[in-house]
Amino acid sequence: MKAYTIDAEFDASDKYIVDNIIARKSITLIVASPKKGKTALGLNLGICINEGIDFLENKVRKTNVVYYCNELSGKLIQERIKRLDIPCSNTMKFYEGTSYVDFGEFERIIKSDVGLGYEVFVVDTFSKIKYDRKYNADDYNDTYEVMAKYYELIEKYGCTFIMMYHTKKDSSVKSVSEKVIGSQALSGSVDTIIAINKSSEFDTEFSLDVTSRLFESRVYQVKIHPLKKTLELDKVDPIEMLEPSIQRLVQIMPKLKEIDGTIVDICSKIKLEIESPQQFGKTLNRNKDILRKNGISITMKRGKNNNNY
Repeated sequence: MKAYTIDAEFDASDKYIVDNIIARKSITLIVASPKKGKTALGLNLGICINEGIDFLENKVRKTNVVYYCNELSGKLIQERIKRLDIPCSNTMKFYEGTSYVDFGEFERIIKSDVGLGYEVFVVDTFSKIKYDRKYNADDYNDTYEVMAKYYELIEKYGCTFIMMYHTKKDSSVKSVSEKVIGSQALSGSVDTIIAINKSSEFDTEFSLDVTSRLFESRVYQVKIHPLKKTLELDKVDPIEMLEPSIQRLVQIMPKLKEIDGTIVDICSKIKLEIESPQQFGKTLNRNKDILRKNGISITMKRGKNNNNY
């Protein structure tokens, strides 16, 4: 540890690898349930970092990347990269393997590749690394001990980790940190968590919840380009482009914060006179994605006589 005073000046010019998302010498977890796009996001992010291409309109500092995959074969990874309309030069290094690897061997890879100029290591997945004894992911002390090993690597080699991990299947859990499988020590000890929020593996529009202790947390509404297969911001349509009743809802929600009741109740609360309740119910369902981009989520519970929103 190094002592400092309140007047000490720190050089923060190279704090980020990806502005507002990935900090240098940090650990970032990319989390999602199976088949929800962890590898696709890791490849998009890793290639952008290696090539110095802005990611979701955030500035990227070109940094050599190693993609360490113990989930898929090299052939499958190559096929996925070819589907992406992003240039990937041979400066980016890949490891393949479909089994567990010993942590000692993993450290030897880190040491060797850092010596060759690599700094960012994408690990797909964190759960396939073996330690000198059996690691209990649900044990608080075990988890902190394991994470300390990665921070020792950061201290020794100056590297940065982006690691994939799984989330719980319980859809009622809302907090990003609570979605991570295992002890809370894991989400509590990493610097940043990027949670992929998808209803289905086939969704092409979804959100990335970025929760961090290093910078302001935020939610990115993103979409997969139908041809390029790249990840890009899903920008909000200008309010004047929305249907009149949806415009009214978007304008009034910041003041009301939350509305609940039947569709008749909601029409009354927002003083909607341009559509009948029956028509507005159809309009709501038709515009769920647009409303989500505007920060408005809709849930419906079927009642005995009427649906409640």
